[in-house]
Amino acid sequence: MKKTNIVVIGAGIAGLSAAIYLKRANADFVILENSLPGGLLNKLHKVENYPGVPNTTGGDILISLMEQVRNLGIEIKYGSVQTILKEEDGFEVVTDKDSYDCQAVIVAAGRKIEGVTIKGEKEFAGRGVSYCATCDGNFFKGADVAVIGNNDIVLEESLYLANLVKKLYLCVPGEKLEGTDSLLLKVKQKENIEILLNSNVDEIVGDDIGVNGIKVNGKEIPVWGVFPFVGTKSSDEFLSNLKPEQDNFGVKVNEEMMSNIPGLFFAGDIVSKKLKQLVTAASDGAIAATSAGRFIK
Repeated sequence: MKKTNIVVIGAGIAGLSAAIYLKRANADFVILENSLPGGLLNKLHKVENYPGVPNTTGGDILISLMEQVRNLGIEIKYGSVQTILKEEDGFEVVTDKDSYDCQAVIVAAGRKIEGVTIKGEKEFAGRGVSYCATCDGNFFKGADVAVIGNNDIVLEESLYLANLVKKLYLCVPGEKLEGTDSLLLKVKQKENIEILLNSNVDEIVGDDIGVNGIKVNGKEIPVWGVFPFVGTKSSDEFLSNLKPEQDNFGVKVNEEMMSNIPGLFFAGDIVSKKLKQLVTAASDGAIAATSAGRFIK
């Protein structure tokens, strides 16, 4: 077992932000990643609302981040976290390669796309298919779009988009639209949202330019954007031992990004919050890092 003070799980923008702050504070830490660094940055083809960089891509932001990380001498360790065990004086983080004994953990595992669930989804990713309304909604101003899914996150995303688009088809894979009462009421009051219950989206269709429709229960509906949320979830399976307090939006944290379990911090899209953006993920990472540093002292 290897010893360190802090383990950061995830090398997306939240985890890398945490690592940068920890390194500059001369903290003893390890950052772990189970696949490609960057997380959802690798899937963002256009970014127009990141402060100071109005027209860029997720890939360009990642390149700059990785250069900064390398210049600071931060080494990303690769391994898939299997579980986190609570110990008397800290935690044991167990990966498929090593285990780490530490005093604090920052979980910045983000969200993952559970593989392609709809025909055409992969082909049109970044060309009409998006997984973030607040990131890409402006690209569909005045257009018709479709949102696919059935939970509070879907309702929040739909409400945001409805203020931008001409018409929104909310495709619900079930007999009833589900969510908190206040969100349900707001969605049902939106005149440009059409709720399609028992909707089986068979295919996302388009051409060389991008998406131009979806096939629902055998019928084609013309749309220019598709937001599928049926295959998106937090990457938190390894937390099953600890069971931090959560709601429909993620793990609940305090102003220091710490959960109800002392020493267990969270940052990024895995956190319960209304705005899940690159800028808020970077902020989360910075706060979690400084808070974790104070905690171990």
